[in-house]
Amino acid sequence: MFRKDPSLSPVTKTGIVIVLLMLLSIGYKPAYAQCDNSITTTPAMPPPGELCNPYSLTLTVSGPGVQNTDSFSWIINVPELPMGTLASLGLTGTPMGTSYKITGQPTVFGNFTLQVTTQCAAGNCFDCGAGNNCTGCRDHITQNIPIQVTNGAVRVPVDVVLVLDMSGSMMQIVPGSSSLSKWAVLKESVQAFLEAYRAWGECSDRIGVTYFDDTRHDFKTPRGMYVFNHDTTPMPLTGTGSIQEDMNAKGPAGLTCLGGGIMEGYSFLDAMHPKRNMIIFTDGMQNTDPMVSEAPGTNMVINDYGMRPDGTGFTGPLPLDLKAPGIKFRSYTVGIGDNALNGLLGNIAHAPTDNDFDGESFPINTTTNLPANLDMSFSQTFVENLAQFSPQLLDIRRIQLVQEASTIFIANPSADKIMLRIVADPAILAKARIQIEKDGKDFSSLVRTTGSMYRTFVMDTIRIRRYETTLPGKWTVRITGPSGLYQVTGIVNDEKIDVTASLGHKSYAPGDAVSLEALLQYKDQPLNGAHARVWVARPGQDVNDLFAQAGAVNPRDFPGEKGNDPGQTKYEALLAFDKAFTAALQPTIDSVSLTGAAGKYTGSYNNTQASGIYTFIFRLQGNDPQAGEYERFVLRTAVIDFGEADRQKTVIRTVSANAQTVLQFIPKNKFGSLLGPNRLSQVHILLGGKPLTLTDRLDGSYEATIPDSQLDGDPKVTITIKDETYYEGPYSDLAGTGHKKHLWWILGGGIIVLIVLILLFRRKR
Repeated sequence: MFRKDPSLSPVTKTGIVIVLLMLLSIGYKPAYAQCDNSITTTPAMPPPGELCNPYSLTLTVSGPGVQNTDSFSWIINVPELPMGTLASLGLTGTPMGTSYKITGQPTVFGNFTLQVTTQCAAGNCFDCGAGNNCTGCRDHITQNIPIQVTNGAVRVPVDVVLVLDMSGSMMQIVPGSSSLSKWAVLKESVQAFLEAYRAWGECSDRIGVTYFDDTRHDFKTPRGMYVFNHDTTPMPLTGTGSIQEDMNAKGPAGLTCLGGGIMEGYSFLDAMHPKRNMIIFTDGMQNTDPMVSEAPGTNMVINDYGMRPDGTGFTGPLPLDLKAPGIKFRSYTVGIGDNALNGLLGNIAHAPTDNDFDGESFPINTTTNLPANLDMSFSQTFVENLAQFSPQLLDIRRIQLVQEASTIFIANPSADKIMLRIVADPAILAKARIQIEKDGKDFSSLVRTTGSMYRTFVMDTIRIRRYETTLPGKWTVRITGPSGLYQVTGIVNDEKIDVTASLGHKSYAPGDAVSLEALLQYKDQPLNGAHARVWVARPGQDVNDLFAQAGAVNPRDFPGEKGNDPGQTKYEALLAFDKAFTAALQPTIDSVSLTGAAGKYTGSYNNTQASGIYTFIFRLQGNDPQAGEYERFVLRTAVIDFGEADRQKTVIRTVSANAQTVLQFIPKNKFGSLLGPNRLSQVHILLGGKPLTLTDRLDGSYEATIPDSQLDGDPKVTITIKDETYYEGPYSDLAGTGHKKHLWWILGGGIIVLIVLILLFRRKR
């Protein structure tokens, strides 16, 4: 729903509309001279439209050259909108002889120009006789007609662009599931997200979808944003024209062009819609141009760097600087992978230098319990996309079921809608009985079965009246069925309680203390007295060390990507086949109590020596005299990764192999932990200004063969790790090289020795 903006009174708003209409009417004239024909409107002055409300305007061609029998076509463009059509404004047109009737419910607010052209089907149908001048419009009439649409909706419309990975690795089966692929789990999570978006939707909310492997794949033609929550003609959730149907018809293949996917999604956005959001999902490191750079000087810039095969069909603007794009937007990233991938996705989410567009990242490093993990990420992402408004998470709880279990969610007195969602593997969920109870009444018959891995229940304050009870209070979810993991999510709509949470800095290194802060308000005033605790899921051991030290897995017929770096291939195979590896990835749980004052609840967490994903679950509960009994949940994550290379612990040396000089490099941080494999995009070595080609040894070490021709003259060496300079100086001073003297040092030294010997010989004579 919405939070009202009291900054403009109704009188002020009316005055603004009148002034704007006066200004618009001054410019409302036929665009061409030498034409006694014209296009008129009914009403005579185009009326202002209102977002999501019926609108009607009739255009009529009139003048001495216009006959009722004329045959012509109508072409109408709206240049202010990306697709430039009436449909992109939420309107449609119907030809009616010499008239054209525009109707519909506008889905965009602002000032627009209808560029109207009537074109003769044959000949000069608009020519006129003596005494009139039609030389400028004999076969067509063109005229610009201004219209205005005001925002009368309950809130500003929201744009959401889904950028979804459809590369070959998405076909990999999730271990421990009932033969679910990663693509199947993603489809279900997207569908659950769309159902929530529909339940909280306003008529002019829009959705855009693009898929990427090494080729752009479209949802619809023309590609771009489409109205999702229209009052009378919403986009269907299932069946023909739905995103669900489109995803069911598609299948993963090819490589991973992450940069191209983001660039394509960005091309859908426009400045007319201020609430711009992009949800980016991928399960592997990018391996196709255009790419998101992590190199010094071009960090977070998407471009075709000529380092990889080119993707196909990605036609957006290049370069695209995610730190300061021309049209600003928030990114919410969800990834399945190692620290290299999840660190990249975190950097993408937090790339904007304008903090108003700072996003969030929700990383996952294992496919264990993937349906629950992915649904949790998308649930928080849904709330984030509507963060300026009022959906809020009550809690997300996991139940390890043995026959029967129940959990209770508390809807506070000011909540006017509740959604409960139960997620589990389809094999057990299909046999489970889900019961929803409130005040002794059974609402189980209202549980919807749209997806195979989730069930949904939605209720609001209007519908619940027929059941002779109220929405606030305790809602019980009871599950009976096969043993296994079930996840239950509660979301309410509430315009009075507001909660946010943050981790302070955008990035942390191992050993840093993480700042924890939650802000809680009721009716825009601090809400005190909450019991606030943060549950922390931290890595049980350094995941970079774990990845480096794990043995290689070489399965047959594994659906990997041929263009993957070796580190990516190793990680995917470990997740799929090495049970000891995936068991070691399971987190250890800690908790921190927050202290509160003036609605701010703060604390810190410092057990961060190990690299990996740190998940912070903020839970706030209370019973306030005004706000009543309440509970809230916020999910935040941090990828703590490596930090800086330690000069004492990092190993760098040269060895001779096959009559060539090989530089070996093993980055370690101050705790002695490895950077780990799969970092070819993050480790850069320049020798004499030229990049060396690195090989990932998959054990935390990297190698580069140095051509002898590049060693002449003691060249300058620059080593950067994760955009930080580790070393910059002459090759001869680089620790571990054995201070090898190069050709010019040898020649110079030989000449000096020769001169000394000659002088000594002369002195003796």
